[in-house]
Amino acid sequence: MSRTSTPMASPGPAGNVLGDLIRNLIRNLAAGLGGLLLWVRAPGAARAGVLAWVALEIAGLLASVGFEAARTGSDGRIDPGALPGQLFHLPWLLLCAWLVTRRQHRSDALMQAVVVLAALWIWIDVLWNLVALLPGDIWDSLGSNAQWVWWAPLAWGIVASTVVLCRLQGATGLRRAGVLCTVLLVLVLPQIAVGPQAPLWLAAEPRQDPAEAARWQQARSETVIYRQPSLLTEALARLEPGQPGKTDLFLLAVAGHGAQDVFLREVEKVERLFAERFGTGGRSVVLANNPGTVLTRPLATVSALERSLQIIAQRMDDDEDVLFVFLTSHGAEDHLFDLSLWPWELEQLTPQRLAGLLDAAGIRNRVILVSACYSGGFVLPLAGPDTLVMAAARADRSSHGCSHEADWTFFGRAFFDEALRETTSFTDAFERARTAVARREAAEGLEPSEPQIAVGEAISVRLADLAAGWQTTPGSSPAQAASAADAETSRPLCDGEPAQQKCAEPANQR
Repeated sequence: MSRTSTPMASPGPAGNVLGDLIRNLIRNLAAGLGGLLLWVRAPGAARAGVLAWVALEIAGLLASVGFEAARTGSDGRIDPGALPGQLFHLPWLLLCAWLVTRRQHRSDALMQAVVVLAALWIWIDVLWNLVALLPGDIWDSLGSNAQWVWWAPLAWGIVASTVVLCRLQGATGLRRAGVLCTVLLVLVLPQIAVGPQAPLWLAAEPRQDPAEAARWQQARSETVIYRQPSLLTEALARLEPGQPGKTDLFLLAVAGHGAQDVFLREVEKVERLFAERFGTGGRSVVLANNPGTVLTRPLATVSALERSLQIIAQRMDDDEDVLFVFLTSHGAEDHLFDLSLWPWELEQLTPQRLAGLLDAAGIRNRVILVSACYSGGFVLPLAGPDTLVMAAARADRSSHGCSHEADWTFFGRAFFDEALRETTSFTDAFERARTAVARREAAEGLEPSEPQIAVGEAISVRLADLAAGWQTTPGSSPAQAASAADAETSRPLCDGEPAQQKCAEPANQR
């Protein structure tokens, strides 16, 4: 029995075209890399043609998609709507090549320039994407020099494009200056004018926990509009007046930023702590921006803050009682205290606005603690003889610990949960908290926040009376009372300054 063999079919024309296309793509990418490195022979090694250009553009798009997926995660999809923006450069690249080669009247020269430029800018885009992938701590260490690193690929792309085109055309003298101008005005300037284009890779929406989604749905419901006025009225109606002949403490706690639960947890814990330790039960108001409490607690808005201060002033004895205002949220470099809750647009709180609200309410004896980044900017506008002002950070520094999962911020834990459980002196607690925060920041390699304080002479006496009263409750000794009173009355007006001098803002400001 004989066997016959059938010879394998040789690749047809389609196979040859595909193979040539791949080989030319590799060769053109190598030529583009050589052009990026300013190799002399690189431009002439490119293989010109419309198909070669198309292959390069497809390769560039795939590279962009790959880098976007690396940055945002592989769980996503390609967005066809972004394609026109991604191809915006094509007519400008063609126009630039035509202007440079128009004197030769050769289509092969035009396509050679187009292909070389397309291949070169694929590598520029790769370089730019690699720069964008640098870790955040590297960008932080660069400081103001970060912008030079970011724009370096563009600058090098301009230089390399000019050199490549000049070598292709044998340009010398003034013609080189003309090529440079063409690259700048035709190839680069339109891209800068249009700005960044939408990425082709669209990252998948993060999966939201159903319970969390329900919370935010509640926050944007119209029920909030009708429920909030009564919530504030009810909370203020529960306020009890101070006891005649006795210095009483009132508490107003404000959780400003609604998207992180740590601020709500802080004000709720402070409310309980002050009720147990300082007798503020019945004399405290909590305003909170949080999607989970929009139907149970008054929102933290400037209007609610103003109304709360007015009613608290009516319940207080102006000569005897003291108001403790605790504000916790994010802060900004221009010293705006963040009052925000999506989707509502709320007025932000400034130090001057808070001082004005306190003055208008007629509340004289004040203790104010602002726990936020750059909160030191609140110290000077609020400082005065009848005021103790504490800030979790210097006016030009960030504070730390504002994570959604945390129970306390760094300063909140150190001051309330640790120091105030051991002392009833607010100034002593501040010093303990400042030391504890500095120790923790150093251990975690964080920039020191440097909390700030300013103590008025008159408030020192009033706080000494309060501290003595708290310490002489059952279970405390007279020695503890004397120690707490001494801690309050011995405080200077401001950090590092005698009591008779005017409080000055810290020298270094962010």
